[in-house]
Amino acid sequence: MNKWKNSMVIATIALGLTLPSFAQAAEAGLPDVEMTPISRTAHSHGEHGQVHKKIHPGMHGSAHQKMYMLLLAEKYTPDSVNQWQEVFRERERLMSEYAALREDPKWKAKREERRQLVSKLKEQVKKGEITNEQMEQQLAQWKEKNMGIPGTKEERDARKARMEKMRMTHEAFHAAIESGDAAKIKEVLPQMLEQMKAKNALLAQKLEQRKK
Repeated sequence: MNKWKNSMVIATIALGLTLPSFAQAAEAGLPDVEMTPISRTAHSHGEHGQVHKKIHPGMHGSAHQKMYMLLLAEKYTPDSVNQWQEVFRERERLMSEYAALREDPKWKAKREERRQLVSKLKEQVKKGEITNEQMEQQLAQWKEKNMGIPGTKEERDARKARMEKMRMTHEAFHAAIESGDAAKIKEVLPQMLEQMKAKNALLAQKLEQRKK
């Protein structure tokens, strides 16, 4: 594996970890997002031999992701570099707003309210007062009312469809990088860019809803 391809594989892993969590945050309505503590290992072969890096979703690795994606754009789709730079600037702005929002006393209170509700409902299930299905329904109603998370079946199905489309695009991106096929990389990069734009727009919308 040459140095360029190796760098792109690392970028692929970093992107695969960062964007899904970012997308889930946007889809979930933000304030109560819990990152799953899953780690993956990236392997690189530099001048000092094999290096193993663990990247956690909560770490984001946005600086490295940005660098590698811009390198890809410069090499394969140079006309899109400015758009990639803008989409990363927008993401950084939105994530800064998200971080500030999480410190808002109102949303801290919402998270505590949800925690207490979950505890109460679990106790009711344990006592046989309600079923698991009823607990899930009540949680879904609370999330829809307080966090704007899709509550109807149609809304949940639409969300699943968006997440599935994102997953397929990421798989195509990983496959293109692994293959080293320039044509495939050129084809999938615009899809990744449009996906990032869409997620930025969704996150911006959710942030505005939370501010009201």
